[in-house]
Amino acid sequence: MNLELEIELSKAPIFAELDALKKQIDDQRPLPPDVEGRVMQKLRLDWNYNSNAIEGNKLTYGETVAFLMEGITAKGKPLKDHLDIRGHNEAIHFLTELIKDSRGITEADIRALHKMILVERYKVDAQTSDGKPTTKWVEIGEYKSMANHVQTSTGEIHYYASPEEVLIKMPELIEWYREAMENKAIHPVVLAALFHHKFVAIHPFDDGNGRLSRILMNLILMQNGFPPAIVKMDDRKNYYALLSRADNGDSWPFVEYISERVKNSLNIYVKAIEGRDIDDEEDIDKEIALFKIELNNDIDLKHKKSISIIGTTIRDSILIMVERLLKNLIEFDELFFNNQKFIRYRFLMSNGQPSSSRYNFQNDNISSVRIPTENITSIECHFIYKDFKKSKNMFSTAVELKVFFEEYSYTLFNSNGKVTKFYHEKLTNQEIKDIVKSVVKNIISQIKEKVKSL
Repeated sequence: MNLELEIELSKAPIFAELDALKKQIDDQRPLPPDVEGRVMQKLRLDWNYNSNAIEGNKLTYGETVAFLMEGITAKGKPLKDHLDIRGHNEAIHFLTELIKDSRGITEADIRALHKMILVERYKVDAQTSDGKPTTKWVEIGEYKSMANHVQTSTGEIHYYASPEEVLIKMPELIEWYREAMENKAIHPVVLAALFHHKFVAIHPFDDGNGRLSRILMNLILMQNGFPPAIVKMDDRKNYYALLSRADNGDSWPFVEYISERVKNSLNIYVKAIEGRDIDDEEDIDKEIALFKIELNNDIDLKHKKSISIIGTTIRDSILIMVERLLKNLIEFDELFFNNQKFIRYRFLMSNGQPSSSRYNFQNDNISSVRIPTENITSIECHFIYKDFKKSKNMFSTAVELKVFFEEYSYTLFNSNGKVTKFYHEKLTNQEIKDIVKSVVKNIISQIKEKVKSL
């Protein structure tokens, strides 16, 4: 196999600089555990965040750190984004085992790593060979079965290896890697950078090729005693442009770029050994995010009474509870000649005087309920049954629920007690079940008592 290009690239002066930095660090080994741990934690977190963010993951740096270190999920962010971060992190941990194995990378290792980073199969938008839109399943740990060409920013189609070519090109890549690894004239950083490009050019899987290419590149670096190269999210346009130049036969700019990334990681080690600060601006964002998460865990009053907050509380808690009640209470209708079910809401008028209005349920339907929330103070839910269907024992019965809206919380009173919640807290399913059960039992108890009395 002709390795002249790899050997020639390895003669560049930057590799002597990298080797000197590596030797400076190695001469200090074994490093104090806190130094090694602090550096590797930073590199691992940077690697997890940036590699996933490049591929469209929406978690911020601080959210990524909070999820990996504290197990705290980010509200409003997709489950898949969390799964991708977790899978990528597990893959990094798996590398530590592969690093100990001198046999090098195999196709089986690559498929195993792919399973780790994607976690589970999922559907994505795709195109047929003639450019028509379709969808396909992304299978984990299996080479692609459909073409996965992409449209570039210029509108051109960038072609990767076909599914049939993958079965040839992947063994060829592993063979090239083994020969280049054994050639002492080829620098490990050159080997790692070119492996990254060759792998991406093949694009052997339906998805996850970018993340996996960076994992495999860093595996090669770490097997040779170098720290991982972290490609930053903010630099992705430049990163993609350099990969594109390598596609056109100009490999050196990309190799040089990866060399600079390795140099940056080596300098982090040097700073840590010398007792200097290794944090950067992203780490400040991380500290702020973690502080807010920690603080929010101790904060109860997340919302104050407002028109929108009351509206949300009524919609997401009160009316859901009322709907459940109506579905159960309708069973009592046939026992009485008449029934009334309505909501009375109380509010303050513009002059500060109290007033009230009423909404009658029609056919036990709450979908059309519209309660004005401006200056509202409370809601009363009334369920009244009149004229029990027994000539010698005709009676009426009624139950009511009251909800009071305070400055920072709302309180619901029923025959079984009360429930107080802050405005950021919805009534739970169990709380609603308990309230419904209490109301039903109250009505049954009243009916039984009045039937017995005559």
